[in-house]
Amino acid sequence: MMALVKPKIFVNGQRVPDTRWGQTHVPVGPGQYHVRVVTPWLFDIGQAEIQVPVGQGPGSKVYYRSPAAIFVKGAIGWEPQKTPGLIFVWLPWAGVAVLSVLMFGLILLG
Repeated sequence: MMALVKPKIFVNGQRVPDTRWGQTHVPVGPGQYHVRVVTPWLFDIGQAEIQVPVGQGPGSKVYYRSPAAIFVKGAIGWEPQKTPGLIFVWLPWAGVAVLSVLMFGLILLG
């Protein structure tokens, strides 16, 4: 899914042009910035927001992770983030595994 879309990044409400997955440099001066990131799909999903202070010299690094499920918020922070909503991906597979074990047990008891 991620290969088909690019994240939308907003700094103080203004959309950043030419964004992509991976490192995106956004040139700004020193100050406090409100950063919002969403993943466009059928509609914008995975919204995440953070206040980013930028001082003189090297900028600030912020990490965003899009969610695994469309109704879950994204994750944003100062270090690499875990994928939110993975439970909603794994839970159905766990259900299939449990049902398979139960069916196999019924066949053996037969």
